[in-house]
Amino acid sequence: MKKNIYKHILLACSVLVLFSACRKVPDGDMSNEDPNAGTSYIGFTGSMESSTFFDPFTDEKTVTVFSLKKDAANPTDLKTAQTITVKALPGAVPDGYTLLPKEVYSLADNTASQAQDGSLTFNFAPGDFQKSFRIKINGSKLDLSETYILPYQITSTDGLAVHAASKDTLYAIYAVKNAYDGKYTLSGSITRNSATGPDTKLGGTYPDGLTIDLSTSGPNTNEFYALWIDGSGVGGIGGLHLDVDPVTHKVTVSSRDNPAVKNTPGEENSYDPATKTFILNFDWGTDPSTRIVKEKLVYKGSR
Repeated sequence: MKKNIYKHILLACSVLVLFSACRKVPDGDMSNEDPNAGTSYIGFTGSMESSTFFDPFTDEKTVTVFSLKKDAANPTDLKTAQTITVKALPGAVPDGYTLLPKEVYSLADNTASQAQDGSLTFNFAPGDFQKSFRIKINGSKLDLSETYILPYQITSTDGLAVHAASKDTLYAIYAVKNAYDGKYTLSGSITRNSATGPDTKLGGTYPDGLTIDLSTSGPNTNEFYALWIDGSGVGGIGGLHLDVDPVTHKVTVSSRDNPAVKNTPGEENSYDPATKTFILNFDWGTDPSTRIVKEKLVYKGSR
């Protein structure tokens, strides 16, 4: 799924202190203003995609899937009750994602009622301007190899317009990070050979201060990327993966896009769980245009 980010900016100024969720009306004599003027909106707060990455857990965690906000244009609309329906979209799961199974989560202290098909009804009482939908996720039932998603769409607004910044659809994404997930400091070297000799602009010893991320793609597998010494990304080897043997801590490096990427024969590829350090030696290409990476990754913190 293309991960475009749309920020939802709601105007939340008051006409009177009582109406804290009501947009400001034009300056002028309040007695001459129409209490029903303007367009009132409903919409998801935040972006159209919200991603939550958990550290491994086996108990229950309460998470907010989304919040709906009513942006009232006038006091009359703020004091009017509305019923909003948000439809579950189990058939709209993008490639690479798995619908979060019903047996993995339960409802938390919600302000919505849920139908059998997963659709939600929110009752905004007079004066209400925001409602949240929360669930409890059972970590012991999550699969580290899956990236889960819950898609929803606003389908009934009870006369309110859908806010243009929010659109009407939201994708809530959840995944559990494995033990290797995080940000790492990078040291070592990369060699870019050619018929005229090694490239000294892109290849050489890594300078201090470079970091890379390892992102979970399976229980013992992480996706990462390779860098030249100037910090730019190395092309032609997309989808780099580290596969860690959980017993021996030996590491296999591979590339989804380039089958020539391999562990350098006779060199160490390993992970030290005590220090959270990777020693990686891998290469690809054919003489004279070979690429050779000898690097050390030391855990710095969460990404």
